[in-house]
Amino acid sequence: MREKNVKICKGPGCKAWSSDRIARELREMGEALNLDDVRICRVPCMNACGGGASVRVGSRSSIVKFREVDEAYMVLDIKDPVIVAC
Repeated sequence: MREKNVKICKGPGCKAWSSDRIARELREMGEALNLDDVRICRVPCMNACGGGASVRVGSRSSIVKFREVDEAYMVLDIKDPVIVAC
């Protein structure tokens, strides 16, 4: 299976939209569900500020905006989200 890179902006505008939390929760979700083919990468500003944290998935040229980590289920191809107890 091909590895899927998920690039999350770490610029100041995206940090204001909780990009740090979104990246952390995506990593935790991927680890809990053994999604070894998903790699979460923090990248410098993508110059697509406003409206949410900027995220680029795989080799797509388009940038999507996340306001909450729940919006990332599509990125990880999770059909029915599983809540993992700590």
